[in-house]
Amino acid sequence: MTSAPCTELIALPSLRAHRGPGGGLILTQKYLDGVDIYADYWPGPVTTLVNLETEANSNMDLVESDPDSLRTGLEVRPTDPEALAERLSRGAVALAHLAPDEAETAALCHKIGLPIVMVSEYAPKTERQIVDAGTRNPLLRLRRKLWISGAERTRQTILKSHAAGLQCSGTPTFDLYGPMAPNPFLFFDNRVHADDILDDAALEAKCASLAQDRPLRLVFGGRLIAMKGVLDLPPIAQALDRLGVPYSMEIYGSGDLEDTLRSQIATGGLTDRVTLHPPVDFNTGWIPYLKEQADIFICCHPQGDPSSTYPEVMSCGVPIVGYDNEAFAGIVRESGTGWAVPIHDTDALAARIATLHADRSALQAAAWQGRDFARTHCFEATFARRVDHLISVSRLPADLKNGRN
Repeated sequence: MTSAPCTELIALPSLRAHRGPGGGLILTQKYLDGVDIYADYWPGPVTTLVNLETEANSNMDLVESDPDSLRTGLEVRPTDPEALAERLSRGAVALAHLAPDEAETAALCHKIGLPIVMVSEYAPKTERQIVDAGTRNPLLRLRRKLWISGAERTRQTILKSHAAGLQCSGTPTFDLYGPMAPNPFLFFDNRVHADDILDDAALEAKCASLAQDRPLRLVFGGRLIAMKGVLDLPPIAQALDRLGVPYSMEIYGSGDLEDTLRSQIATGGLTDRVTLHPPVDFNTGWIPYLKEQADIFICCHPQGDPSSTYPEVMSCGVPIVGYDNEAFAGIVRESGTGWAVPIHDTDALAARIATLHADRSALQAAAWQGRDFARTHCFEATFARRVDHLISVSRLPADLKNGRN
């Protein structure tokens, strides 16, 4: 008897699900929407094997799955190794996060001949930077960094011994793991669809506005937390004042530093130039605002989080001035645009903005260059390339591997 060909993409997400009152699995709508995208490009069935937990988590967009409405399969991941091996054996390729708790599964996939592709996001340097930004207790900080060191050894073992490929979100992990991993692939996370990228006519109008001698419209958007460096925004504004640069600064977001940030704006005498806004809807508020009312995005992230913010704001014709963390330095390198200054050097960041205020042609050129880079890394193109990478290392039948249905 001839065995059935392996055509299934098996996703092994890090998030956990729990049973709902109707018997279905409850997990985030964001995940369900995300895994659906793979079905647009993968030439076979797509199934999620999710770990089950007994208690609900605190995510805001939780929904109970309806099997009849899902485009992809959703199952509980078997906990018994033999049962898991049998279920995985039907796949063409598996996709999982590069995390220590996937070490046994990666080894199992390697043993049964199922190619497994790992997805990485945070490099250990970035993880340590995040610990430094958000952990005050020195003993706890040390303990967390020791855990990172142990986790890193496990991650490297997975890549060297078990993985068939690696997908890197941003340059930090690509630069670190690329030389040691089989089939490394670099992508930039981006939620902006091709149709929503700023078109030529609108960008020409934006550049014409930039040519006018008017105050620069500066913007920051994101979580108002330590790892995003938001408390550097008021000192940047004060440095701009000292340099005599006319500007407005709009800050969009929420988080545990919101009250502190608001106080700094008030005590610094900045309320007529710096305004704090609540978050807005990404598609109907944030993207239209960036297209129409923003000249420069200030990225004061002190760590190398490969944020989707970078290509997203560039897609709207908004150049970035930011700290030279690993992720932004990689964006500048790959895109050929943007300006990086030393981390936490608020005076240097303000000085760069002052230079750009006097050289609007540099801003115009950066707007075009960044928009074009973001266009090549838009939502659809990024997922299509990621699936092409999965296909290339999979055990799909030749007729499917050589061309999607």
